[in-house]
Amino acid sequence: MTEALLGIDAGTSSVKVVATDLAGRRLADRSVPYPTHTDGAGAEQDALDWWHALGAALQVVLPGLQVRAVAVTSQAPTFVPVDERGRPTGAALTWLDRRAVAEARMIGGLVPESRNGADPFFGTAKLAWLAAHRPQELERAVAVLSANGFLVRMLTGETVLDDTTASLMQGFDEDLGDFPARLRAAIPALAKLPSIVTAQSIVGEVSAAAAAETGLPAGTPVIAGGIDAIGSALEAGAFVAGDPFVDMTGFSSVTMLAVPRGTAVPGFIHSRHCTVDTDLLITAQVTAGATIDWVNSLDSGTDLRSADAILARRRPGRLVMVPSLAGERTPSWNPAARGIIEGIDLATDGTDLMLAAMEGNALALARDVEVLHRVGFAVDHVISTGGGASSDAWLQIKADVLGIPVIRPASGHGAAQGAAMLAGLACGLIASIDDLRHASGEIEAEFTPDPRRHDAYRASRGRFESLVAINEARRS
Repeated sequence: MTEALLGIDAGTSSVKVVATDLAGRRLADRSVPYPTHTDGAGAEQDALDWWHALGAALQVVLPGLQVRAVAVTSQAPTFVPVDERGRPTGAALTWLDRRAVAEARMIGGLVPESRNGADPFFGTAKLAWLAAHRPQELERAVAVLSANGFLVRMLTGETVLDDTTASLMQGFDEDLGDFPARLRAAIPALAKLPSIVTAQSIVGEVSAAAAAETGLPAGTPVIAGGIDAIGSALEAGAFVAGDPFVDMTGFSSVTMLAVPRGTAVPGFIHSRHCTVDTDLLITAQVTAGATIDWVNSLDSGTDLRSADAILARRRPGRLVMVPSLAGERTPSWNPAARGIIEGIDLATDGTDLMLAAMEGNALALARDVEVLHRVGFAVDHVISTGGGASSDAWLQIKADVLGIPVIRPASGHGAAQGAAMLAGLACGLIASIDDLRHASGEIEAEFTPDPRRHDAYRASRGRFESLVAINEARRS
């Protein structure tokens, strides 16, 4: 039997499980999908789907391994109310759910000093929305859990809220380590959140019941974990301030920069990291990978993601796309934003659309990187992880648009592999973050920018910005 660390990530589209050795190098992985139920601005999941997907993934990953510790990361902020047995009393409201606009604005009036702004993405407003629209679900619930917290509860029977998720919520007071009294008074549902623990906390052990359902050994330590960004940051080598800028692309596109604790940049997302005195400064596009999948689904007989076909086209492409298919986060925070395509004619084909989707994502990323430069954070290269990093075409487009190298690490499996590393750190099986640098430092591929294409993309930015401006008229 090979000793292993286990990382679990409950993502937007699937649960992914990665097993690593005790040095953080991948041994095995498995991803199992589940659906998201959307209706207008609503986006819900059945939390038990996460649990069943985890069980199916573990059946493939566990054989031949002796698991020493487990940590869980997840999509965030996603919350589900649960009863005394840890079973859902209603659907999980995912981070993608943008119905709580009015509640977010109300919270913004109460705590205008919050680093994270007045948007339903941040989770706090979701609790107020549940209280107003589904009070029975809250009344039956003894706790409201994050997605990773739900899986931790199912594995151990313990209910906690990790501090990376808490700090990502609107109104969380970093100095207090809690929500301020005036906010708790205005939103009684905050009392349903469990006690806050650090991401490296050992919450408990795999119970006998969970062992029977999953195949994990009873007694295995389970670590609280946190938002998926901390897992991806660990896997990519972003441990402390000064480490590389990380781009994680799955359903959405999220970038992370490790910064000193307490850093605040208006319009950006802020979260604690799982390392000492470090925060993550985060940008995010709602539907980056989802837009690529949508375009690819338009022709069931052809994979439109072919790098050869895309990179053979003239770039910048004939079309310009704003890939905000379900609202937008940084920098506009506009739940009403939608996708826009300019330049379609009778000669347009699927490859044109795919190129436009990839370019639109890269142009949006360039806007955020420019903000980072203006506030004093130099970005001279990008580490790209997650499913989107498998696309050579997309990474070359990002390099050309940004004008800096884009690197795909040899690991590149995203948050779940970082969660395994976190498990090792928390249990002392990995002595320090310095011992992880070799695991995250190996490069699989590097994409260097073409200076002439970079200049052409800069010259074409006006078309993109004019389309982005159209969405402001849709702002609710």
